[in-house]
Amino acid sequence: MTIDKNRRKKVQSKVINGATPEERFQEIHGMTIEEWNEQQFIAKTGMTPDEWYLKQVKSTTPFDFIKERYGTVTADDIKLVKDLQLLGLKDGVVYVLLDYVSIFSNKIGMVHPLVREMGENWHKENILTVEKAIVFVREEHKKYKESSEK
Repeated sequence: MTIDKNRRKKVQSKVINGATPEERFQEIHGMTIEEWNEQQFIAKTGMTPDEWYLKQVKSTTPFDFIKERYGTVTADDIKLVKDLQLLGLKDGVVYVLLDYVSIFSNKIGMVHPLVREMGENWHKENILTVEKAIVFVREEHKKYKESSEK
């Protein structure tokens, strides 16, 4: 408790001008919350979040991902993954696609026709490497955040 009291004293003696919690955090700690989280992640895993995710993608099959995320792999799931592979999407790209879909459709689950259509679009857009898939997903997420803030 004495450490917390000492920290409070230091913070209390300094005037904090930030209007948002993020701004106040940066004034107090000299870094953003995102930077602090990344430092904590690196200390825990020994790698950046991007390095960790790439390792995860390259070491896990789409079937392992589905089993881990949804508990079981159905015949429809197998057909979906095989269809995506027939399009020319490699396992790592399929993993990123399935992860993206699972994050944004967590309430309704994985809708196979939607995933198949997205896979076709990724193929048309020439998103055939894990790195391109990750960049694409980040850009889409950024667009989504910007449109929801308006």
